[in-house]
Amino acid sequence: MHEKQQKIEFFNEFMEVVEKRGVAMGSRQTPFLEAVLPYISTEDEPNVLYFGSSSAKVQLNGYLYSEENNSLNLYVVDYDIEYEDETLPEITKTAVTEVATKAKRFFTNAKVFHTHAERTLEVANLAKHILDIQNELEEVNIYVVTNRFYTSNKPIDLTIPGIPNVNVYVWDMDRVFKLTEAEQGIKDFEIDLSKYGTYFEMMKVPEQSNEESRYDIDCYIGYIPACILAQLYDEFGPKLVERNVRSFLQARGGTNKGIRDTLKKPQQRNLFVAYNNGISSVAKSGDIEQIGDSNVYRIKNLTSWQIVNGGQTTASIHQAFKNEVPLEEVFVQAKLTIIHVDTENEADRYLLEDEMISKISEYANTQNKINKSDLLANTRFMSDIEKYSRNTWIPSQDGRREESKWYFERARGQYMVDIGRRKKGKEQNEFKKTYPKELVLTKVELAKYFMSWKGYPHVSSKGGEVAFNKFMVLNSQYWKHDATEGNKVESINELFYTNLIACCIINNYVKSVVEQMNLKGYKANVIYYTVSMLNHLYSSQIDLEYVWKKQQLSSEWERCIQTIAKAALDHLRSSAGDRNVTQWAKNEECWELFKEQYAQPLNNLM
Repeated sequence: MHEKQQKIEFFNEFMEVVEKRGVAMGSRQTPFLEAVLPYISTEDEPNVLYFGSSSAKVQLNGYLYSEENNSLNLYVVDYDIEYEDETLPEITKTAVTEVATKAKRFFTNAKVFHTHAERTLEVANLAKHILDIQNELEEVNIYVVTNRFYTSNKPIDLTIPGIPNVNVYVWDMDRVFKLTEAEQGIKDFEIDLSKYGTYFEMMKVPEQSNEESRYDIDCYIGYIPACILAQLYDEFGPKLVERNVRSFLQARGGTNKGIRDTLKKPQQRNLFVAYNNGISSVAKSGDIEQIGDSNVYRIKNLTSWQIVNGGQTTASIHQAFKNEVPLEEVFVQAKLTIIHVDTENEADRYLLEDEMISKISEYANTQNKINKSDLLANTRFMSDIEKYSRNTWIPSQDGRREESKWYFERARGQYMVDIGRRKKGKEQNEFKKTYPKELVLTKVELAKYFMSWKGYPHVSSKGGEVAFNKFMVLNSQYWKHDATEGNKVESINELFYTNLIACCIINNYVKSVVEQMNLKGYKANVIYYTVSMLNHLYSSQIDLEYVWKKQQLSSEWERCIQTIAKAALDHLRSSAGDRNVTQWAKNEECWELFKEQYAQPLNNLM
């Protein structure tokens, strides 16, 4: 299928989900931002809100403060509804700049909003927080999240007085599409270096055999010509960086200034190899021959070559190549690891290859904070949950045969890719009937729901990545193989899977109740704390097997949930004191205080 048509179909499916939620919520911007946020690389979860003033040209849709990095992220949505069918709506650099400036104005006018906003509103709490931290902030990142396609790909430059670094990141539909495509699993492809009139020549690292390991590796180190790296990326594109797709995408909207300046200046190009850390790469196999009796090897062909660290270097060199910067004197230091897996089972081989590549990617990117949810997506545990979701029918409620299943997304965008692989019409309609959009569940959503139910609302409040890490730790017996201790990985069963889904059903029900209450602020935190308190007080009265069979929590719980939710919001605000409420909600102390002060009064609601 032509790429443009793929993008159109992806865009239409994405918008259909957003529009459906938008009708229910009475707003398009919030469900659109919530749909895109899982694709954006942040360890903590941004707080979603809406503040807008057309007269003041100010808008803010979300925020995230990182005390560790001393940075503040501001999220602002551009949502266009006036586009023609079968087209890709575009946004210009001028329009992106205007949208980003709306978020900037919120920051620069925080004193005004703090003075005039109602004190109980989350926006007033944020404005006060900005005033408290603005003199210490080192970085403000403005995320423009748009349902259009940013075709110019030019960086946006904004400045804020007193802030050393201001970055504008554009998350358009093209970026979401590419990330979705990259996450669907690496497909084998061949690179024949002879086509480029050269070969890689690298030294082989001495081998150390490990008979107990499931892997065998060959490691080579050396350098490669920058012009060849640029040509390879020009032909193969994102295929080369699928394992490093986040780092690559972060380069979009502006290449690394240091790399760019070094490549631009003729007197510095030959120093590039000294200044730059180079790339780390892996491949599944290759046509490699020793040169004489030396320790130098000629690499003529590679299968599924992946750059797992060095995405910005690759993107920057390619940009220079496209701008006709001479690269003949530029070389890039490189490491290449060839992975051999000891198994005859093809399915196991692919799984073990992916597992090893994920580990190399994680360790190679320790400075780049790659999401563990991405790296662990290919564990057997995740694959088993996916398998049960594809094979476990939802129990029929009226005696007729089962018709639908929950759809677990092991990789982001997997659901829409699955739809796109089917023919339009009957095939796609049957797939959607079997897997309704409202029953799609991502791995980080699953983790947050599980952690909330298990009594960790402060962990869920930290966001999907932190929740996912804790979720994996708590379930390590199902995925983590300890070769030194000889511990084998256990298998999950259908009951484990259906209980997981029951936790999700309860979370979704609590979410629907809370949304109807129209509480002022901190909705996500209130939901997590309400679910945790519900289980803390009433676990003996809630049967997860029954919830799975009925696919719902009885409506008789609605009033109880409303009361707990009001108490949760009151607690978050009152116990925070002068602290930022959302930051306070991430502390275990906040949860312990909630139980200590509210458990007894809330214990007799049912």
